[in-house]
Amino acid sequence: MAERRRLAFLEERPLFWAVAFALVTVTLCAQLARTAPPDMAFLLYAAGRVLDGAKLYRDVVEINPPLIVWLNVPIVLLARATHLSEFLVYRVASTAAVWALFLLCYRIMRWYVFPDQPAYGRYCLLLLCFALFPLAAEDLGQREHLVLALLAPYILAVTARLRGREPAGREGLGIGVLAGIAIALKPHFALAWLALEVFRWTRGSLRLTPEFGGVLLFLVGYATTVILVTPEFLAMAGALGPLYLRYLQAPFYSLFVLAPGALLVVVALLAAAVMRPSSRNPLLWALLATEVVACFLAGVAQQKGLRYHFYPAFALAFVLLGLVAIDAPGIAPSLSRRLYGRVAGVLTATIVLVVLGAAIVDVAGGSPADRRARAQLEDLAGFVRAHAAKRPVAVLSYHIAAAFPLVNYAGVSLASRFPHLWLLPASYWDALEADGPLVYHPVAEMRPPERYLWDAVHEDLLQAQPGLILVLRPARDVARNGLRRLNYIRYFERDPALATLFSRYQLLATKGEYDVYARLPDGAARTAPPPSSAPGRLDVLHTQLSEVRLDIVDHEFVAGVLVFWLVWIISLVVNRRELSAYLPATAK
Repeated sequence: MAERRRLAFLEERPLFWAVAFALVTVTLCAQLARTAPPDMAFLLYAAGRVLDGAKLYRDVVEINPPLIVWLNVPIVLLARATHLSEFLVYRVASTAAVWALFLLCYRIMRWYVFPDQPAYGRYCLLLLCFALFPLAAEDLGQREHLVLALLAPYILAVTARLRGREPAGREGLGIGVLAGIAIALKPHFALAWLALEVFRWTRGSLRLTPEFGGVLLFLVGYATTVILVTPEFLAMAGALGPLYLRYLQAPFYSLFVLAPGALLVVVALLAAAVMRPSSRNPLLWALLATEVVACFLAGVAQQKGLRYHFYPAFALAFVLLGLVAIDAPGIAPSLSRRLYGRVAGVLTATIVLVVLGAAIVDVAGGSPADRRARAQLEDLAGFVRAHAAKRPVAVLSYHIAAAFPLVNYAGVSLASRFPHLWLLPASYWDALEADGPLVYHPVAEMRPPERYLWDAVHEDLLQAQPGLILVLRPARDVARNGLRRLNYIRYFERDPALATLFSRYQLLATKGEYDVYARLPDGAARTAPPPSSAPGRLDVLHTQLSEVRLDIVDHEFVAGVLVFWLVWIISLVVNRRELSAYLPATAK
């Protein structure tokens, strides 16, 4: 009865669709108000280069499988045909694609999972809609975001089969193909698919399903296509993959404790374990808990601590927590269940309020820090556009955000096959943490990945003759400065041809943490210094190469804590009769 009262507002479908549309609308509006993230910008740039004749994994270096670049090709084609922003087209297209997958989830939920509990099914779908749209935030359109949307129908299909209702053969095959696309986009999440199948097998469903066949069918076809169309990927992954694991590597122990969303994952799993005897749908709870763990391990396996790597895990943890909150009985038989039930409800409401509040702030133009960052990017993009003289631009930095979305907004090409020079710090990872001066390897002693970088930068810069060179200014050469110890001019000027090239440039401006050098016109007199290899004199604020830490002074964290306690107090006031019923029992 308590559950029916809580879900009464979902008895009518129009209200459900109104809420779902509102969630999607506020998400898309917030996305369109944000600056494009670096990964999105690079993938669109890479797709454009491929359309213009560049060869992936030779002229454009990417460590990931090719599917994500191929999916961006029609986005770029449509943007060029309509003269619309690539970022606008991408965001609208990715939102539409995820919405279409959500509609498929609605169909599976309505006809196969909970046809006998329509209000409960709609509540589950609203949790999923929130997880796929507002909760994605800056991760919307990232591969992990698409992975979760593509895997969601498979999760529901497994639930339906275990409840005795099987999707039709063709429909199941299509659901499996979607899951295969998810694995092709991000192979780490094959673990999530395998966890689903193991869960199904342990519940006595041992026969092969159309969904399973769809996954295998797509992956075999995709692997064959990759081998035939982009065989260079296999060589690239074999040569650079092991070194990429070291780049921005975070220790496993820190990821398990402090990875983005780790606290939410732990709370959701604990709440589900404690409240399981009260669950009205224990099968769905168990399946979601299994997927939360599998997705979290897939994030840990990447060893980076980046938010979007863990998005599928904490998004599913939110859905699980929301189910615990709605299934929690009004008066539980034990104090622990009462406590976890209330925490689940309050935390679910807190996440919704904080995330929607952040989205509304983005729609309104963002926080003061966001506006400053956007203004700096616009200023730098305008500066680069005005002074690049329609020539490519070189960006010497270890981070992809140095070049992207700068080159997209400036409308220039990159004078390098690399989106960023991550191979350089990865080749000196241990040395960057060691005391003493950083000593660069002689060319003859370089390992193959570093030698590949050395030769490629030499070839690219000499061929492009960039109009501008942006150099990330080095910090002091001490261990505490980590990645910022790298002195790019000092490193590359050991190549005589590049030293000669650098001598043809002079300092044009200092923009933030970058020195911008412009090419001297032939015969022009020098009026400013050339690219400098002088050691850095300042220190950076952080103290490690890759920190994964709980930032308790982050404004969103502080806001979340305040909202949590406010919602907790409100819940006590609203349920004061329930609270008064508890007190005599606990007093005894």
